[in-house]
Amino acid sequence: MHRGVARQNSDIDYPSRKHSGAGRPGGAAGEVMSYSDIVGHHSMVFDRVRNAAYAKAMENIITSESRVMDLGAGLGILGLMAAKLGAAEVHLVEPAIPENLTAELARHNGLEQVTCHEATGEALNPDIEVDVILSVFTGNFLLTEDLLPSLFRARDKFLAPGGKLIPDRARMVVVPVSAPDEYNKQVKRWDEASAYFTEKQLPPVDFGPIGAFARNTVYYNAADAFAAKPLANERILEELDLYTATEAACDARVDAVITEGGVCHGWLGWFDARMGEDWLSTGPQAPATHWSLAFMPLAQPIEVKRGDNISLELKRPELGEWTWSTRCNLPGATPSQRQSTFLSRPFSPADIQKRSQNYQPTLNNRGEALQWLLANMTGELNAGQLARMLQENFTGQFPSLRDAENFVRKQCEDLS
Repeated sequence: MHRGVARQNSDIDYPSRKHSGAGRPGGAAGEVMSYSDIVGHHSMVFDRVRNAAYAKAMENIITSESRVMDLGAGLGILGLMAAKLGAAEVHLVEPAIPENLTAELARHNGLEQVTCHEATGEALNPDIEVDVILSVFTGNFLLTEDLLPSLFRARDKFLAPGGKLIPDRARMVVVPVSAPDEYNKQVKRWDEASAYFTEKQLPPVDFGPIGAFARNTVYYNAADAFAAKPLANERILEELDLYTATEAACDARVDAVITEGGVCHGWLGWFDARMGEDWLSTGPQAPATHWSLAFMPLAQPIEVKRGDNISLELKRPELGEWTWSTRCNLPGATPSQRQSTFLSRPFSPADIQKRSQNYQPTLNNRGEALQWLLANMTGELNAGQLARMLQENFTGQFPSLRDAENFVRKQCEDLS
């Protein structure tokens, strides 16, 4: 059995956790987390390692005069801890959780200095000024979820001169790894599907063409699940000063010298964040947190030996796709392999055209139904009346009244 990196245990229940590194543009494999799922916050509320790092950093700067903002507060664990530490004023800012729930949690803990805002930082009153902004806007491998730009805007809008950010610095770290089990499960199995079905005494269907999509997907999971063996020393790919950064993107290259021979199946990526004087790592040799590591497979694994050189170039614009290029000059190896999450799913010519800045859109039938609904959401008709009229006017889009009711309900929740 392949032996992976040893990782210390923590309070995280991996089988039930949801991987928030998935579900965005960019071919991320894993479960999508909805922040409106109350119980889904379990992995963050009970992330002992993460919360201890934040608490230690807060203890060093929070005083009885501190005004604190917990940006993207979720259930408010960090902001409530700040209030328990004696902060004079705490703002919990979270658009996905009803503010009456977080307010109830504050009252339940006897914290009268806590104010709850069911809003994004962008929508919040700009008159608020704070001395400390707490945030967990670092997604898996730092950039997933694209939350950091919201932190930058909140920093410029709410942070008083001389104020503090927790965290205040973050870096992306990578290492080439041997991960045969993960590679075989996620990538190679598609190539060998016919043999697999034959072995299981099933008709031998060949799924070979799907392998191209698998090779262009970023996979998110816990370190133990990857069972990856590092083949070189970890390398810092990118570093952001959260006090001054204006863009959350990556366009960087690192070179790695192989320290242990084997077969390189791809790159493992994670992030470290500075909390006060200390760094919290989400890497494979650190105590486990709720964050996942990212595995970027190679299109073709490479046999490497000690002393060989291999490089990674990683590009990822805000709200964009991950593109990773691996280069080496080794006998029998492909000298350059370039992969992108843009290629992790099929696109029709029409799909590609719609992604262009030069595309001139017109409404389809669904868009026309939404336009009609928005024009009639004036407060004069109730949701039931709107659903019935919508179904009558757009029968092709809503074959049943229930379909129309669900559509109207969703728009009411999001837009009113």
